[in-house]
Amino acid sequence: MGSMGNSQWKQLNIGIIGAGLGGLTAALSLRRAGHRVTLYERYDFAGEVGASLSVASNGSRWLLKWDVDIEAVKPVVLRNLIMHDWTTGEVTNQYGLGDYKAKFGSEYYNFHRIDMHQVLQRTVQQEEGAGEPCVILTNHHAKEVDTASGTVIFENGVTTIHDAIIAADGIRSSMRRALGIEPQFTRSESCCYRCIISADKLRELGLEDFITNEAIEFWGGFGIDKIVLSGCHSGEVVSCYCFYPGVRNGLDKEGWNIGATAQELCDTFPELDPRVRKLFLNADDIKMWRLYVHQEYPYWTKGKVALLGDAAHPMLPDQSQGYCQAIEDAAVLGEVFGQDLFGGDVQKALAIYEKTRKPRATRVQDASAKARTDLNERIGWSTGLERPGKLTIEEVCDYDLTKHVKEVAAEV
Repeated sequence: MGSMGNSQWKQLNIGIIGAGLGGLTAALSLRRAGHRVTLYERYDFAGEVGASLSVASNGSRWLLKWDVDIEAVKPVVLRNLIMHDWTTGEVTNQYGLGDYKAKFGSEYYNFHRIDMHQVLQRTVQQEEGAGEPCVILTNHHAKEVDTASGTVIFENGVTTIHDAIIAADGIRSSMRRALGIEPQFTRSESCCYRCIISADKLRELGLEDFITNEAIEFWGGFGIDKIVLSGCHSGEVVSCYCFYPGVRNGLDKEGWNIGATAQELCDTFPELDPRVRKLFLNADDIKMWRLYVHQEYPYWTKGKVALLGDAAHPMLPDQSQGYCQAIEDAAVLGEVFGQDLFGGDVQKALAIYEKTRKPRATRVQDASAKARTDLNERIGWSTGLERPGKLTIEEVCDYDLTKHVKEVAAEV
């Protein structure tokens, strides 16, 4: 399929199931491509939670292209990756990102998830900017979808019909099962705490270098135990992800938002750098998170419906690429439904989307699983340790998505 040109392009009425980060990003991409978009969210956003969110250049270049107000998301621009000794905290390795923007075209940002979610909500709905404002309908829980007709039935009794449906309803996607996909996954041996702490509190504790390093900082990572620390919210918040063997505390609960105390967090890492343990004892919003390893799904699309983000390719967080891969999903949708390529055939456009995205997202998914217990598998730290088949920072961050889509489209 080559370029169809504007004469065959037509505006679609597109429904998106789920208004989390992935769904909102897809809505923005499709709005910019000229389509009418309605998002359906099962909740009302009152319980939005989360910690930091890394966005490398393969994601940030698209946020900039879609005119997201990056400064409003209160970023920290990442300049370094820093590796510490587990017990002493001594810096043992450093990977500088000083030429990152010059090399890859846009910055490596760290955001707070809530900041990003709020800005995306505003951006997709505002009058300003290219495309028609999107509509967000909350308290709409999709329970059935007809993939041939594009009909969605919600638990509140509402029924809608769309030209195309994007299922962005997360790792526990109900739409995925509606497409006939039964996820295959195993419980990881790892669990994770996440927490945040304010910059004011860090200054009070004498830990202000955690604010000023402009870095993602690591302790451990060779084995299950790993601490990942980084700033967000304009440097006024520091976020920690703390990985450990699940058997250590006998966690038998499911979910990613399980409450925990500062003492529980600290006691999980008795030999850790005392400065980090001091941070833990003063942290806020401490939650536990059960991790799973998902296998590649056999397909992502059926009829007029396509999966996106965690609904399509849930991955462990160890490459910091979860949201970036959802951004790439959204960007490819904008391309295949854009004025250069879209000729009116929704199923053909979705076939191009799947053929473009599925192999690359699966590769990152697999690399994330490898990096769970080997920090040298993480892009950045893998530099200089390349071997055939190993994911590299260049492969991820220097990716020409538009060129790839056009190459795939020419074959379909």
